[in-house]
Amino acid sequence: MTNILIVDHFLGEERRERIWDYLDQPGWTHGAYSSAAPDAPRYFYKHFAGYQQSAHEARDPAAIAAELAMMAPPIAAVWTDLLRKPLRGQQLSRCYANRMPMGIGGGVHLDSDCKEHLTAIYYPQAAWNADHGGETLFFNRAGSEVLKAVVPKPDRLVIFPGTIPHAARPIYGGAPDAARITLMFKTLGRRS
Repeated sequence: MTNILIVDHFLGEERRERIWDYLDQPGWTHGAYSSAAPDAPRYFYKHFAGYQQSAHEARDPAAIAAELAMMAPPIAAVWTDLLRKPLRGQQLSRCYANRMPMGIGGGVHLDSDCKEHLTAIYYPQAAWNADHGGETLFFNRAGSEVLKAVVPKPDRLVIFPGTIPHAARPIYGGAPDAARITLMFKTLGRRS
């Protein structure tokens, strides 16, 4: 799967720590879910900018980026870094963070039905190993086979088309933090 880009050491340790500290503050809202199943596990989220309910909302990408800069300046600085290279020319549609408590994972889902729409997931935790779980799994179209697993290593960024089925796996006992925190940037595609 060459259309999944992994960038390690994306921000550097000092900035990674600042982003973690910024995200690991009060203000989380409970109720996010990633599966259409009515009994899907709920987890915590922080919405920073962009679409909240549907991609059909009338939103201007420039206004979304301005909203991010106003609401979460440290997160807006990460968006600026993404625009410099890995997401050059993309337009922000949504930015938010998820916090999944130990034992809670997400369901297999798509972020978009448009192959030009990309998702960037940033993993800000300080330490991780494979025994802690928390991987992002990528599946075939039918959702019946895992094609790639991305371990949430500190300061790792993964970028992929929103049309790839994926899911967050829960973290397990022994993880250094009691939650899996991820920062998401969703894009609308290249500017013309």
